[in-house]
Amino acid sequence: MLEAIGAGSRPRIGPRDWKDIWLESPEFAKLKREIEELKAEGAARSTEEVTQQSTYATPILYQLQVVVKRSLLSLWRSPDYTWTRLFVHIFLSLFISLAFLNLGVSVRNLQYRVFAIFWATLLPSFVFYQIVPAFIINRMLFIREASSKMYSPVVFAVGQILAETPWSTVCAILYWVLMYFPLGLGQGSSGKAGSGYYLLMLIAIEYFGVTLAQAVAALSPNVTFAVITNMPLTIILFTFAGVVIPYPNMAKFWRSWLYQLSPFTRMVAGLVATELHGLPVTCRDDEYAVFDPPTGQTCGAWASTFVDSFGGYLKDANATSHCQYCQVQVGDEYLKGLNMDYDNRWRDLGIVFAFF
Repeated sequence: MLEAIGAGSRPRIGPRDWKDIWLESPEFAKLKREIEELKAEGAARSTEEVTQQSTYATPILYQLQVVVKRSLLSLWRSPDYTWTRLFVHIFLSLFISLAFLNLGVSVRNLQYRVFAIFWATLLPSFVFYQIVPAFIINRMLFIREASSKMYSPVVFAVGQILAETPWSTVCAILYWVLMYFPLGLGQGSSGKAGSGYYLLMLIAIEYFGVTLAQAVAALSPNVTFAVITNMPLTIILFTFAGVVIPYPNMAKFWRSWLYQLSPFTRMVAGLVATELHGLPVTCRDDEYAVFDPPTGQTCGAWASTFVDSFGGYLKDANATSHCQYCQVQVGDEYLKGLNMDYDNRWRDLGIVFAFF
């Protein structure tokens, strides 16, 4: 700009002075009219009006609008940040779906379904490593601007959360599409209608990952400390979610509070219960427990009381030898051992959103 007006090392561009061009321009005339209108408007106000004292020059909602718009624009101009986040979700979803492609309905596949769903607990951990540095850099910018009282700390915090929401939603949808359908989920009573619940839970856990990362970053003096905090925190949350250590095998001390406290407990319980509810189970040949009934009795006559009490089914109740017993007949029987209930699925979803 200095070179254009002749104040730099080169001659001025054009035969006329840029000041004269500006003074004769329609933009200058428009600006003068706006100034006169503002003067007239100020003079027309009653001198008896009492001006309300405020720390900030603009209302909270206006501050939030401007801050969120700036944060969204900043994310849009940071392709390394956004595309890396999308790539992580695409890679993880394809890694899981291709490893457990087209799951069946055997007892072994029930466990595979649980593990495939459980992998979603890693999403907040991956999001954590991306959000923490970005938040701390933005916090440094806010500290620099705070002295001018441009916007409040509350607006900054809420703006950071809202700016991440669109990208979190897109990531959740990508993960859902590339994982849910290739795995062949939705074969239980909920059918494909359960896919909507699955998407809502993924969105909720994505939002939780954002707020968790930003909360840790806000309490951390630097990026290094925040990143070091992520690993033990994440391990604690998903270890006591009821899958790595099943609920019946968990120590009473951890089961009484940490199991209940972890949002991953509610996420896994809601998704697994929706998936396995009403799912008919057919054991493979190597999954049957084989036994012989007493002489003269059929498998059904001798083992029916046990089957009625503990669930499962007999492959051939009329056989008199080599009885084949499958320990699970429907997915709900498998849920009981994990302390999960289909009737609590919406409560679990609400709890996960409450963590957000």
